[in-house]
Amino acid sequence: MTNESILLAILAVLALILLLIGAALTFLVKAMRAQRAEQQAMRRVVSNMDWSTVFSNMQAHGKESVRILDIIDKRLQKLEALEKIQLTQTNPDFRA
Repeated sequence: MTNESILLAILAVLALILLLIGAALTFLVKAMRAQRAEQQAMRRVVSNMDWSTVFSNMQAHGKESVRILDIIDKRLQKLEALEKIQLTQTNPDFRA
């Protein structure tokens, strides 16, 4: 092999590498543009949302949670009272 053929082989490999890098960069640029377009679309959706409905639903869920917690609290108080009654019946010296 002569120096010219070695040089041509190196140039061919470098050209192939350059083409692969160009293809990868093109893919990355397209992917970034698509991601930016999705981001802008999401921003438009969020900015156009009816936030009053969202907050109203959150408030309703909060009220329901408070109601459920009140029910749980009342049941717990009943259980504690029953426990005290049971303790006084099994141990007459017990004082609450």
